[in-house]
Amino acid sequence: MHGYHLVPKKEVRQRVARLQEALREHRIEASLWIQKMDVFYLTGTLQRSYLFVPANGDPLHLIKKDFSRGARESGIDRKVPIRSRKEIPAAIREHYGKLPATLGLEGDVLPFQEWQVMAEMFSNSRLMDVSPLLLRQRSVKSPYEIAIMEKAGRVGRQVYEHGRKILKEGMTEIAFAGEMMAKAFALGHEGLLRMRSLNDESYCWHILSGASGGIVSYINAPMGGLGLSPAFPVGASRKAIRRHEPIMVDFGICLQGYQIDETRMFCVGALPKRYWDLYRSIVRIHHAILGATRPGVRGRDLFEMGLEVAEKERISDIYLGPPGNKVSFVGHGIGLEINDLPFIAKRDETPLKEGMTFALEPKLVLEGEAAIGIEDTVVVTRDGVRRLTPLRQTVFHAAGH
Repeated sequence: MHGYHLVPKKEVRQRVARLQEALREHRIEASLWIQKMDVFYLTGTLQRSYLFVPANGDPLHLIKKDFSRGARESGIDRKVPIRSRKEIPAAIREHYGKLPATLGLEGDVLPFQEWQVMAEMFSNSRLMDVSPLLLRQRSVKSPYEIAIMEKAGRVGRQVYEHGRKILKEGMTEIAFAGEMMAKAFALGHEGLLRMRSLNDESYCWHILSGASGGIVSYINAPMGGLGLSPAFPVGASRKAIRRHEPIMVDFGICLQGYQIDETRMFCVGALPKRYWDLYRSIVRIHHAILGATRPGVRGRDLFEMGLEVAEKERISDIYLGPPGNKVSFVGHGIGLEINDLPFIAKRDETPLKEGMTFALEPKLVLEGEAAIGIEDTVVVTRDGVRRLTPLRQTVFHAAGH
């Protein structure tokens, strides 16, 4: 109805079956999922609910609000309404026959208070952190998930092409962001980019022109931008865009919960040769890393390769941030959350697998002057990678300039 597509039941059942296999492998009797994106992944609905998944047997979906809507959207067969989380143990007993001796929870995201409540409710169960099991599972995308991300990539291409047409001198960064947001919404973008984190947030309008690109802020990124206030000190600001300055546009798209991330450079008028040379260097790093990506390669190996190319290009001092403010990653997993596994990072030992998706974003920062970068979302294939962001890899010059 009106383009409102449900997650196929077959997809949900396959996800639950894979999780149950992991639970059995780690000898965990059952798990209870609370964080909304984990629940969405395993059920197909974001309605307020809890999902009980035993290692053996049918899962139980406990829906608090709204039950009628959640029941229609959920791919889980057994669904029951609850008014309070206090009803969870009794519902599990009735469904499962007992309370599990070991119960997995999402230790990476549950607040201490929530964990304590669960410890009281399941006082005879040994609670364990099972977040890594599901995060590893989510890192490998199904054909269904990849198809959605490809669609998001096509939307992103249209948004960037629209940005080239409407960009003009004197427009503020935030006004430019607003125009791109309007286009993205018209094409189905869901607006919110989700991130699994305590204090980090993600957003679409990371648009930094000229000196804005050389401003560092609190976020775990090479640059932050000025932002609109001390309460939101990142991203697009009220700075007016000027001719001949590099404009870095990092604009993500979300469709049906799945995200893609991409970055391109823009300019009003001709981009000065110095910045063109730096852009070409960053593109060479981008292509070198993607050219070496294949199943079995570790994230740290690709990260080190980027450092080696940056050294050859003589940009090591500004690569991945200014001196003293460098980040230790050049790529991050992406899907339902913008920091899914894997990471192309200094300490990441995880071998890449076919079906993993990540955003590669080599960037450099001239502090107080500009930022230069490129980013694409890719999927790991049997013998390399395939781009899910089909946008042209070029500098976008404003139409008419």
